[in-house]
Amino acid sequence: MFFKVKYIHIFLVSFFFFELNSKEIECQGAKVRIINKITTEKNFFIMPLSQTLELDNSKIIIQRCLKVEIDGKEDDIAILNHIPKSQKNKEEFLGWIFKSSQYLSLPVNAMYDIRLEECLIEDPIFLKKE
Repeated sequence: MFFKVKYIHIFLVSFFFFELNSKEIECQGAKVRIINKITTEKNFFIMPLSQTLELDNSKIIIQRCLKVEIDGKEDDIAILNHIPKSQKNKEEFLGWIFKSSQYLSLPVNAMYDIRLEECLIEDPIFLKKE
């Protein structure tokens, strides 16, 4: 019993320490970089949250975007939904993507390389190509 209480205490202390040393800013949009793997064309898109970006073979939706700071290190993170249009390659991706750790978690797309450039604090209102 003593060991359980000790581990719970350590968990709570580390949780509150993490919360005190971290900041997050809820953003209203995102800037994403899309590279066509075949033509090497690079495009940047400004996306409001929950709007759909239609690519040739898939759709992309940014659900949430945050600017975070943990122990003085800044990063941008977003929840991205990648929906393939093809029925044979139905690997839908819904997960967090990171600006700093781009290879940690990415959607698999045969034609495009999709990256988060930054989270935008102000609402861009309309989807636009930059």
